[in-house]
Amino acid sequence: MRMKGHKDILRVLVSLAMLGSCLFAGAAQRSRFSATGTVELLTLHSGVFSNTRTIRVWLPQGYNDPDSSRRKYAVFYFTDGIAVFHGRELDRIAGELTAQHRIPPTIFVGIDNGGSTRESKEPGSDRANEYLPFPDEFLEPPVPNPQGKLFSAFFEREVRPLIEKRYRTNGEIGIAGSSYGGLIALYSVLQNPKEYKWLLLESPSLYVGQDALLKLAAAHKAWPGRVYVGAGTDEGDGDSKREMVDDVHRLMHAIEGRTTACLVIAPGAQHNEDAWRARLPFALGFLLGGKKCPPAI
Repeated sequence: MRMKGHKDILRVLVSLAMLGSCLFAGAAQRSRFSATGTVELLTLHSGVFSNTRTIRVWLPQGYNDPDSSRRKYAVFYFTDGIAVFHGRELDRIAGELTAQHRIPPTIFVGIDNGGSTRESKEPGSDRANEYLPFPDEFLEPPVPNPQGKLFSAFFEREVRPLIEKRYRTNGEIGIAGSSYGGLIALYSVLQNPKEYKWLLLESPSLYVGQDALLKLAAAHKAWPGRVYVGAGTDEGDGDSKREMVDDVHRLMHAIEGRTTACLVIAPGAQHNEDAWRARLPFALGFLLGGKKCPPAI
């Protein structure tokens, strides 16, 4: 979706990024317990991006029980970590789906973005800098030389080792994101296709770099075992609404026949956390629980 349709969601994400800076965990780890799981906050000092951020980890109920001490878990990573846990309520939804046996017990990780780091001065630009592998010609103010191509190194060299050293993981991973976060999740899969079992994209910004990722996807063959893509029919203004739907259809055309894929177009849904939160249970059910792809939500 072009810049004119990004303005509202950028304001929301910048606000959440600033909240992340205010709530930054100074200690190495904090925990919050609930009936449906445990949320732990870790601190990651990134050498790739030269900043410090919070990594949010949801552990399913029973993870710390003695009877489960040898059990290992898949890990599902989300970009825009603070937005996912606060706006999308990932921990609550994951707890409910697990308790209802709609998905297997899984570790969910939210990776705070560059705008949520301790060092961030311009949350919107700092987020875009990490999530754009190519410049967004519609972004205001512009980020002419974004560092998104470094995200895969950041993820593989810093985020995954932090999680896999601390928690009992089984090597199966998924990655998810929305808007710019969806763009960088897709880019990560295209760069390291063998690493991922699941891919979840909500309203990805596929127009960036003159449709560069759509062109890469068209030639790509090794996709994760399951891919979910969601979008709404009311994202942005004017032509942006049609362009978002057209873009995800183009992406799905590149994916279909090469893996098990699900495309959900939600009538009237906008480009915001409310829409993504509403679709999240269905997306996780399809990806992790083996459920059928819903025709619409």
